[in-house]
Amino acid sequence: MNESDIQSMQQSHSLFLDLLKTKRPEIEYERGTKGIVTSAGGSLLPVLIISLLMLRRSGSTLPVEVFLAAEEEYESQICDVVLPSLNARCIILSDLLQNTPHTFTIKTYQLKIFAMLFSSFESLLFLDADNFPIHPPEELFDTEPFTTHQLVLWPDYWTSTASPYFSTITGLEPSVLQTRPTIEAGQILVSKRHHAKTLLLAAYYNVYSNYFYTMLTQGGPGEGDKDTFASAALVLNTTFYTVDHPPVNLGVRSAGGSATVQYDPSIPFNCPEVHSEPCKERPFFIHASWPPKMNALSKILYTREWGSESHSMELFGFDLEKVVWGYMIEVACNDWEFMDWGKGNKSQTGVCEQSRKCFRDVFGVDYEGENDVGIGGDGGLT
Repeated sequence: MNESDIQSMQQSHSLFLDLLKTKRPEIEYERGTKGIVTSAGGSLLPVLIISLLMLRRSGSTLPVEVFLAAEEEYESQICDVVLPSLNARCIILSDLLQNTPHTFTIKTYQLKIFAMLFSSFESLLFLDADNFPIHPPEELFDTEPFTTHQLVLWPDYWTSTASPYFSTITGLEPSVLQTRPTIEAGQILVSKRHHAKTLLLAAYYNVYSNYFYTMLTQGGPGEGDKDTFASAALVLNTTFYTVDHPPVNLGVRSAGGSATVQYDPSIPFNCPEVHSEPCKERPFFIHASWPPKMNALSKILYTREWGSESHSMELFGFDLEKVVWGYMIEVACNDWEFMDWGKGNKSQTGVCEQSRKCFRDVFGVDYEGENDVGIGGDGGLT
């Protein structure tokens, strides 16, 4: 970058910070509400359904808002029947942005921050469509560190590769990012009331993603929106909490795939040590982001990918991978249709038979409805 570009970005960034302090727009939300926010569409809709079934299996009753980028992603059966049966609803983001004087196309990672900004919840847990909790996330809203910090982020595997230009433009000391882990933004817990400025500055970085994504990562692992949230809070010198426990691979990353385990942030606060023994860490989220995710049409396996049954029992108390595959079969073999599966005629894809065969190959038995929650043909849980 030449000097004039740096100075221009520095001035624009400084102006935006001034506007946040003097003319910050009010972020709308319904006071006292909390819920889960996510984004999906296309091939991610079948994946999202699996995540929602796992969410409900955890015992959570939190409402869910599912943001779609544009009207063409709206699928009537899924949005009008299936999602409401899971206490979730579709929201078309383009409808909310049609009156803005600044026209731009929201793409890929940018959808997350706008879903958070336009959500109706005062306190929200954003979950990627391929991410689900093992335990009910209600408890995270009512305990430390959220009650004291109002923004909780989870670490990624890597250290920062941010460009020194980001520090020059934003005024943030280079050592601040260099001594922190990068962020794995598959799950974000935030209060809109307490962190409105943080979210708006993160939106600024995401709107100008062509500059800031590259500047924050420089082609390093996971380049995208993931470090815009912590960076915004750091630039504003706002209190937030980064979970101490690093992420852990579930299984072995290979061509077949894997998943990431993220841990309960509340354990250091809510689990007092007994007889000088440390509290036991608790896996909380599974981010099954490694392609082909949890889409039964594209996920073809012949062996386990998330580790052994005994390892799963030790970590979670049940065979997680087997339960997830059971849900994939139930969704593939009932009457729910997805445009991603045969353009709304999934019978021609053979996805039901294919998923049953994969289950048999992976677990050595036929699927007979091992899940303790069944899916009714009318789209309801039974």
